[in-house]
Amino acid sequence: MQWFPKTMEKSRLKWVFVFRLIIHTFLCLIVLLIYLNGRAPAVLGYWTKAIVVVMFSGYVLAVCHYFLWPRLFGPPTQILLQMVLDILWASAIITQTGGCESPLNFAFIVVVINSVFLGGLRLAFVAATLSTVAWATILDLHYYGYLPGLPALGEFMGATELALNILVNTGASYLVAVLGGRLSVQLDISSQALHSSQTSLDRLSELNENIVRSIDSGLITTDNDGRILSVNQAARELLKVDPIDVVSRHWLSFFPELETNGALPDSEGLNFNHYRAKGLRFRHNRLADGAELMIELSILTLTDFHNESWGRLLVLKDQTTMVQLEAENKRNEHMAAVGGMAAGLAHEIRTPLASMIGSWDMILNHGLDSDDQNRLMTIIGREMQRLRELVDDFLSFARPSAGNPQPVDLNLLIGDQVHVFSSWKGMETKIVTECDEIPPVFFDYGQLSQVVFNLFQNALEARAPGRITEVTIRTGLDPVKANTVYLTISDNGQGISEENIKRIFEPFFTTKTKGTGLGLAMVWGILGNGNAAISVASTPGILTTFTVQLPIYRPS
Repeated sequence: MQWFPKTMEKSRLKWVFVFRLIIHTFLCLIVLLIYLNGRAPAVLGYWTKAIVVVMFSGYVLAVCHYFLWPRLFGPPTQILLQMVLDILWASAIITQTGGCESPLNFAFIVVVINSVFLGGLRLAFVAATLSTVAWATILDLHYYGYLPGLPALGEFMGATELALNILVNTGASYLVAVLGGRLSVQLDISSQALHSSQTSLDRLSELNENIVRSIDSGLITTDNDGRILSVNQAARELLKVDPIDVVSRHWLSFFPELETNGALPDSEGLNFNHYRAKGLRFRHNRLADGAELMIELSILTLTDFHNESWGRLLVLKDQTTMVQLEAENKRNEHMAAVGGMAAGLAHEIRTPLASMIGSWDMILNHGLDSDDQNRLMTIIGREMQRLRELVDDFLSFARPSAGNPQPVDLNLLIGDQVHVFSSWKGMETKIVTECDEIPPVFFDYGQLSQVVFNLFQNALEARAPGRITEVTIRTGLDPVKANTVYLTISDNGQGISEENIKRIFEPFFTTKTKGTGLGLAMVWGILGNGNAAISVASTPGILTTFTVQLPIYRPS
């Protein structure tokens, strides 16, 4: 059984030292009051110097226990030595202040409490046992009149009363030992749990700091007013700023283009609490050196345990290189498509050329009458027109003109197209428009009309047998991409198979019996050249939807 701890924490020694100083000071005040009031003759005259010496020795023991014993002895020895010296000191102070009638007879309780601090429950029981023996010895000496200067208690106290006094003090010592020991155990358990939690928290904090420090995305935390609280290393390198110059400043002061150009979507003016952004890309001229960057911004809400917002997390990614690679890839794809289209064009030209050459040969070498010649010349003219259309379409795809971008009312343009197609297709088709109120888009009017016309025509021509074709047109603000309007054209026609949908925008690819297969290819080229995009989703026999994303017009 381990009665004495093998190690002694410096913090515990410190608390014991402070406790002893407080107790000794308290005892000194009591002795001083006894002396001043003359309540105990034992402290008068001859005993005054002895009491002062004993009280002073309490401070000496406290200092030795904290500074001297740890340097001379190991923890078991210094604890045992201190406990024995404490019991001797308590015995001396009690005998010098009245013995059994001393107002300081609780000094043994203090010894037990000290033992609880030093060694826990087991050491407290040892201290309680030794204190009981010392107290019984003092009572016996006092009872039989062996304490100098004090009358024998046997003259006015019976043996039963003496035994009861010893029993009461013994019970008090062991009770304090039990309660103090249990509290000490609980304190140790709580201390260990707190230490373990603190260690885990420190490790988690260190891990979090390492992650934030090493992540390649810029992270900026702000309060609910937009004032910067912290920035990580990646954000500092991205913005070329010093942390001292960043903290407490409003984050928009580093990105003025978001505020001036209105690129950041919000619901209530410039109220930061309503900012929402996810994958927002914008061009940024760095304030430090004027370098032009393409930055992707996401804004996340930071909440506490009660799900209440306390700030925002801004995630910044430098997409400059990525955008350049995307542009290069786009050019390469376009060149590859042009090459494929050139091959397809050569194949498409072969048929009308063959018809023209054959007709011309018949006219020159076979002496045909005027009716036959006119019929062959008509064929030649028709095939020449077909060649012209193929070449025009090829040039439109291969070298799409940037046109003349201007503010265009998309809903008005769609209304005009619907009117045209409604009168053209009659009652065989149901056209539904669901257009939200949207700002003007920035695009060439003629090219955008061509895009809408081609998509509308494809939707009307995709009719399924035995079913009335229903085309639905929707417009609105894009919920994901900022500063963008979407246009969707859906039909309930035959649909596009998964195999064909991958090639839908390839030149000369078509599933129709008529047509060159250049319509959607031109749409893709026109939109790509105008900083727009198109995508398609289809469930064969149920629904096919083309989605166009167009940039919003923003006056400079």
